[in-house]
Amino acid sequence: MKFEHDHHRAVFQQVRDYLSELFDEVAHEEKDGHFYVQYGSTVLEISVDAYGPQEVLVQLIAYCVQGVAAEEELQLALLQANHTLPVGAFSLIGEDVYFSYQLLGHKLDRKNLLSGISAVANISDEYDDLIVERFGGHRALDRIRDTGGRHRRRVAASQT
Repeated sequence: MKFEHDHHRAVFQQVRDYLSELFDEVAHEEKDGHFYVQYGSTVLEISVDAYGPQEVLVQLIAYCVQGVAAEEELQLALLQANHTLPVGAFSLIGEDVYFSYQLLGHKLDRKNLLSGISAVANISDEYDDLIVERFGGHRALDRIRDTGGRHRRRVAASQT
């Protein structure tokens, strides 16, 4: 993984250390530096990305629903949910729904990281069954091993 500046490297190491303290199993993708953890019934992808010359964003992404038809009614429902949720936002890439939230690296501590992970996982867990029941698709946890993770999001985004 390539670091853009010293703060980027420091926050990455901090996230790695915190995740090791908080979770028994942490998967780490060496190529892009992303981490994967399971929190309850939700799988999260955690990335540490440079944001400008001195800041870092820690992005928490929950795989929510996969294989759902991207119809207008679903898009409107996700926008309405985004408007009412206290943190984070849903996104629809191809036929997959994600929920994500970002933390600023300079404000990051163990408690904030765990609070962010908890919020993302709980919101995703609350909405995945509702989305599947109303719009179809599959809970991401049921299909996560077949997805290819972030690569799947990139491929789906390039096809739209």
